[in-house]
Amino acid sequence: MKTFEQLTPVEQGRAVRTCLDNLLTDVIEGSLAFNDSLNGDDLQDRINAALAAAERMHTPWFASEYILETCREDLTGMAQCDAEDASYTEPGERIIHGIAGRGATS
Repeated sequence: MKTFEQLTPVEQGRAVRTCLDNLLTDVIEGSLAFNDSLNGDDLQDRINAALAAAERMHTPWFASEYILETCREDLTGMAQCDAEDASYTEPGERIIHGIAGRGATS
């Protein structure tokens, strides 16, 4: 298992891009939304405007590009944090998801 810091610069770039792609997918599919009033910004408003532009232009497949035009810095910063917090498996290693934090039972 490797940490972000143990990755090469190329691998780090790939990790951030993967996290950004995942974040954009969640935003576009509506499974992730931001609370502008709570966060004190207008990120969700900018996302909504970008999604509306993609709809208006009849180009939903470009929604991520529209979003990145006005939100790249914000979302890339979040993706960077996600990438830095992740663990990276090496060939031959396995990871089991979803068991941490559930409490041990005997």
